[in-house]
Amino acid sequence: MQQDQLDPERSLNRPDSDKRPEVRPDQQQRDLQQLEQQNQLSRQQAFRFIITQLLATIMLSTMLFIVDRVVAYSSLLGGLIATLANAWFALKVFRVKPTVKAETLLTTFYVGEIYKFIFTGAMFIIAFVLIKPISVVALLVTYFFIHMTPAVVNVLAKDTISSVKDKEK
Repeated sequence: MQQDQLDPERSLNRPDSDKRPEVRPDQQQRDLQQLEQQNQLSRQQAFRFIITQLLATIMLSTMLFIVDRVVAYSSLLGGLIATLANAWFALKVFRVKPTVKAETLLTTFYVGEIYKFIFTGAMFIIAFVLIKPISVVALLVTYFFIHMTPAVVNVLAKDTISSVKDKEK
């Protein structure tokens, strides 16, 4: 077996270091600034989604309080489980600098997602075991609804942006 086949740099089809194009320091600095800016925008978007989830949870629970107190606090629990799990994941992911190796960033995502599942499961177990009476339907429906809120907000935001761009034409 040749030495080239054992070298992880070459096994990933990466060019040899002496064949890599020269990156000017000013270009590298601009790239880092752009990466930091994109990371900051992503962080802000994630935390806007979390705030939206929290507000939706509170509004839905408040409206359901008119119907039934048990349904209202069950709904609040379902929304908080979804919101807190997503907030923990966002904190875990955005704690890592965007300039780290891709493998480190990917590992952070995977570990964060695993812990998010564990956290969510533990919160459901706590809710079902310790809180009596509880409306299981209200808790689960609200959990699902709040969990889907970022996707809905994202789609609505894209539609809004598209309609604004159409009006500008």
